[in-house]
Amino acid sequence: MGTSGAKPGSKPERERLRHQLLAGGCEPARIAAEMARRWQFNPRQAWRYTHGLSQTAVAARCNDLLGDGRAPMTGKRISEYEAWPRRGTRPTVHVLALLARVYGTVPRVLLGDDELPLLPEPERLVFDQLPPAEPATATAPPAAASGPLSAAAVRAAAHASGAHAERAEVTEVGAITLEQLDHDVVQLARTSIRARPAETFGELVRVRDRVYQLLGRRAHPAQQSHLYLLAGQTCGLLANASMELGCYGAAAEQSRAAWVYAEITGHNGLKAWLRGTQALIAFWSGNPREAANLAQAGRELLRHGTGFVRLCNIESRAWAHLGDVRETRKVIGMGHRARDHATEPEQLHDLVGGEFGFDEARQSFCNAGAWVQLGEPALAIEAAERALRLYTTDAERHRRYGGEASTRLEMTDGYLAARELDAADVALDPVISTAATAGVAHLATRLSGICATLDTPPYRNSREARELAERIRAHPVLTGA
Repeated sequence: MGTSGAKPGSKPERERLRHQLLAGGCEPARIAAEMARRWQFNPRQAWRYTHGLSQTAVAARCNDLLGDGRAPMTGKRISEYEAWPRRGTRPTVHVLALLARVYGTVPRVLLGDDELPLLPEPERLVFDQLPPAEPATATAPPAAASGPLSAAAVRAAAHASGAHAERAEVTEVGAITLEQLDHDVVQLARTSIRARPAETFGELVRVRDRVYQLLGRRAHPAQQSHLYLLAGQTCGLLANASMELGCYGAAAEQSRAAWVYAEITGHNGLKAWLRGTQALIAFWSGNPREAANLAQAGRELLRHGTGFVRLCNIESRAWAHLGDVRETRKVIGMGHRARDHATEPEQLHDLVGGEFGFDEARQSFCNAGAWVQLGEPALAIEAAERALRLYTTDAERHRRYGGEASTRLEMTDGYLAARELDAADVALDPVISTAATAGVAHLATRLSGICATLDTPPYRNSREARELAERIRAHPVLTGA
């Protein structure tokens, strides 16, 4: 049915087919399927041709939806997404969701069956939760066909619009359900700082799985976005709990899944928090350089407020471990200035808070750790004393589990560096005199490090140092009792 010399699937042929099918009352999904069948277009090409749009026009519509002129979509990028996987650039779930909004469909139909296995596992998990496309149902095309149309075709288009609107009005996700899940996530975020990770892990999994179930149901776009945000928050909390339990590989995987959901919703607050959590995972996995880079990337997403303070302090620990005095001092100072100039509370870090928050006691604790690492015992002790004062005066419901014990470990290191053994003994006694601190993250590692310090000059030949080391080694976390 092509004209002489016309390339198969050329624009004249595509437009002729598009207009014929539109005039016959066909919906976009049917037209895209026919174009793909007839000319072997991949789904992203077929859907763009279905709407008669150029790559530049698609990019412009994406930019309108994003409302962000700093990193605009371009026709070249659309071309790269369409050329994948043979060449070009792999579209992320976020990009596919954006294109789906432009074309009036769902993200899943923009990937071929042979393309889906090529996505990273966290993104495939997202697609598993996305609702499938309904056969031959989609919104009406953005532009009407040129040329004369019959009255029957016009009526058919109106009927199709009415039928789609009727289906779109139906949802299987209720407002009360979302309200309850919001409440559950807030409570879990706040409980997580007061309890051992093992005590909240099961409930976090339950809430996350409930969110996943709802993502498989029919929901309005705003409800889906809400559910993806909840999925990101619960996976983020699971990443933090996994890290506290010492399972760094699992923590990293949870954080990557959470990042996909944060990308889908475009929630910079959650993305910044996740970058900080990924930085902590890298730090405690022995990769301080990666931790510093991740924290810096987070600061690009959130340039003020509590979330920015948190990122500065995570980054300071990494630079201190690398021995970079200048960078450590710089980011510690940035954190304090951001705290002093904070104005509007941020929804996730301040209003939800809990594990998503970062109070002054935590900030002082991080400062103490950085100063200890840099060999500045006086500054470390001063920061630890401030943290302990804040922990003592803070309301019980806001106190972090293990916060005081962790601070005392930093204070002990500071006193030992200052060669004040008696003061170190006093600071450490509340930690080693009870088994209740056994669930504090990294306690075994830190106590072993203190013992190692006591076994080196100037403490090696000190009776008091040997006695303190014996008391430390008797703690259940080191004996395995």
